[in-house]
Amino acid sequence: MARWQSFYLQRMGSNSYPVCESVYTWGVWCKDIPFKVYGAVKEPAKRSWNDAHGDDEYVSASGLWLDSYEMEVEFGCKVMTEPIGTSSSSEETAHVADVRVAVGNFLEYLRASGMMKMYSTHTRIGRQNVRLVSVSDDAHWEPDEGDGQEFLVFKVTFKVNDPKTDITLS
Repeated sequence: MARWQSFYLQRMGSNSYPVCESVYTWGVWCKDIPFKVYGAVKEPAKRSWNDAHGDDEYVSASGLWLDSYEMEVEFGCKVMTEPIGTSSSSEETAHVADVRVAVGNFLEYLRASGMMKMYSTHTRIGRQNVRLVSVSDDAHWEPDEGDGQEFLVFKVTFKVNDPKTDITLS
């Protein structure tokens, strides 16, 4: 099992939006996030002439520009070991319902936020202008070898529109 980490999200648009820590806010942990310092470089503007070798490429004085990229992040939400209050259904169903609500709230935050800032405590890489692209439909349960509890593991794809600006946790 991978080492589970917390991460931070902040809705963009105003500095008054709170920074949300994933475990405290939604009970969601990050299992796997790409360590991508930079994405690919954008292709420079160019012209190809039939009567000359090679291409004429324009590279600005500030250098080459980075292209946006998508990244798939694997998350997990832990099943609670204590009963979640009174329920007419079985204890197992009550636990699953709690995790489904937590994951649903997390995904709704991603959808409703539009553009976000995102910071990984594991990679120590932060990016801005990040948005939700999709949620994989192959969620599954995995045991946590540390305490015997289970994680509902699911994957989310994000698009990073600003691969250059580094967001730090302050």
